[in-house]
Amino acid sequence: MTDRGRLPWRPSWTRRLRPPKDIAVLTLATLGGLALVMWGWLMQGEDYTPGLLLQFGSSLVLIVPLIVLGRVFERRMQRTQDALSSDLADIQAQMRATHARLDTLGETSRDGLLDRHRRREALLREAERAPTAPRLAALLDEAAGLQAVDDAGIRTRLPGSDLWLRLDLRRTTTAPHPPQPARNTEAALNLTLEDRGGTAASATTWARDEQASAAARRLTARRTGTASTGPAAAALRDTDALLRLLVATLRTAIAARTGQERQDLGRLIELPNEQWAISADGLWCRQRYFHIRTEQLLDARQDWRRHALAKPWVDREHFLDAYRTAHALLSAPAPAPR
Repeated sequence: MTDRGRLPWRPSWTRRLRPPKDIAVLTLATLGGLALVMWGWLMQGEDYTPGLLLQFGSSLVLIVPLIVLGRVFERRMQRTQDALSSDLADIQAQMRATHARLDTLGETSRDGLLDRHRRREALLREAERAPTAPRLAALLDEAAGLQAVDDAGIRTRLPGSDLWLRLDLRRTTTAPHPPQPARNTEAALNLTLEDRGGTAASATTWARDEQASAAARRLTARRTGTASTGPAAAALRDTDALLRLLVATLRTAIAARTGQERQDLGRLIELPNEQWAISADGLWCRQRYFHIRTEQLLDARQDWRRHALAKPWVDREHFLDAYRTAHALLSAPAPAPR
């Protein structure tokens, strides 16, 4: 763009002739044409006049409209050029303003993002070392703010059992006597035992100052009425191991949403195995881009099992297990708020 905001080019037909060469050529061509006309008139006399007038009139009929059209096109091109120059000038001004704002905020924003990443990583490491209720509540709140996890929380399967442990965060508001506004909002962690499709078998609230093992024993007792034995009870006795699996799910969810993973996995619910992830958006492959959307997964007219199993990189057992779980979970009605 030039200093006056105009484009540096013009249509070829609007360029001025470059003297003296172009003018000399045009003058010679004109004189040569006149000479030929006079020569023809001298040879034929008055009989040459009608043909000459006919040719001259035909030339006027052709040339004059072309000249008019050329001027019209030139004016339109000029208007287009001016409008484009104005738009480009506006874009350039906006880019300069944006660049100035980025220069002003860049350092602060980068420092803020790095600081937030460090705090998040520190919280993840602390939760992996000792998965307490306050740390898991903070991680769930962070993931929910990023829309990295499902609104109903995350879950993991109890090893050797047909039950899953779900962890979710429910907010309760403490309000004074109406009509005054609410005083504060507290987040309570809920632990739920549920089947493959998400139907709850038992549930309990995990207090912030409570040991995870105590909440797990209460969860088992509420399921059967007694502190029973069995695969589920045995798995719940190693509560910290289960909670670390949930922390791993939260780490993957946050990393996928913040661009540290291969791809965004949507609002994550569960990691059934190392190859697949189940989210509110459907079934995702974690190792390469392959996504079966929820509506496709639930469409009986589409055989996604056959389609996926035909791919050589798909682990059959892993896919079938993840597919059955995703289909049962995503076809079930959403759980009612507790």
